[in-house]
Amino acid sequence: MSQFTKKAIMDSFVELAQQMPMDKITIKKVCDNCGINRNTFYYYYQDLYALKEEIIYAKAGKLFVNLDFSSSESWKSNLRIIGAYARKNEIFIRNLFNSMGRDAFGDYIVDVVSSMAYQNINNLCEDKIIPTGRKVSEKDKKRLAYFFSKIFAETTVEWLRGKSSDDPVDTLEHGIEMLDGVVDVMLSNLAR
Repeated sequence: MSQFTKKAIMDSFVELAQQMPMDKITIKKVCDNCGINRNTFYYYYQDLYALKEEIIYAKAGKLFVNLDFSSSESWKSNLRIIGAYARKNEIFIRNLFNSMGRDAFGDYIVDVVSSMAYQNINNLCEDKIIPTGRKVSEKDKKRLAYFFSKIFAETTVEWLRGKSSDDPVDTLEHGIEMLDGVVDVMLSNLAR
């Protein structure tokens, strides 16, 4: 029963976030929307920030379950999945961005994307660098993952700020075209 209630609270917040800016959502609105009292809310969450954080990480977790890390080329399909997710959840993502602010949202994107980028970079190393008898240090792989996650975060923030009118899927398709082969060269430059 407790997981059901917790999910109902999370779903209530997400539903409200599709209808209004997140800074207009109150605990009372969340409780009224899912039919619970405030005490029940506080049994599960300290405040709205704790609820929002859990929702963000739960959504990211569900998204990353669908990602493929099986090959050195999987980063392309992963970016396409992320783009489709952004298109489908644009209102929620925009409301989240507006409630968190540019820097906090950008930092969150970097945190989430860095682990995905690292896994893809690691696959590229295994497929293309290790067979040559060379290797790339963990530190350099993490730096490269951070570099690409910063590019992704800044591109996402610019889209949310209206600086880019491109659809997120189109933007990512262009990114795939631009980056295809670039990561291989960067890893080759880092290999010892």
